[in-house]
Amino acid sequence: MSHLLDTSAWLAHLFGEPGVEEVSRIFEDAQSEVFVSVLSLPEMYGRLKALDRQDQWPLVRDTYAELFARVLPVDESIAAAAIDFRSRAQPRLPTIDALIAATARVHGLILVHRDPHLAAISSENLAQVSLPGKQA
Repeated sequence: MSHLLDTSAWLAHLFGEPGVEEVSRIFEDAQSEVFVSVLSLPEMYGRLKALDRQDQWPLVRDTYAELFARVLPVDESIAAAAIDFRSRAQPRLPTIDALIAATARVHGLILVHRDPHLAAISSENLAQVSLPGKQA
């Protein structure tokens, strides 16, 4: 099985937050390929910058070099799938999250995340692993 990490799952792994064990298992599984959406790159950098840790971006690139080699682009088929997700979403599904989820669906990947609004997408429409939420 192959997986697409949502930015939230990638952050959980990077910062050792809830869900880190599951993401580590996915990385360690020789039968699994792990991908990210191109949209997760600026999201990850933005999170580091918000924490005043943007100087760690080169280290993140080095640490996750294999993941950076498996970055999936967004195209028209992904945009169409994102529109479908957003049209069904109750409550609102943010555009970037819809595009990342759509990337997983179009490529036949299991989405790994810890976002409650992504968990609201039916398992009939998206294979997913929902990680425990970040604790306050």
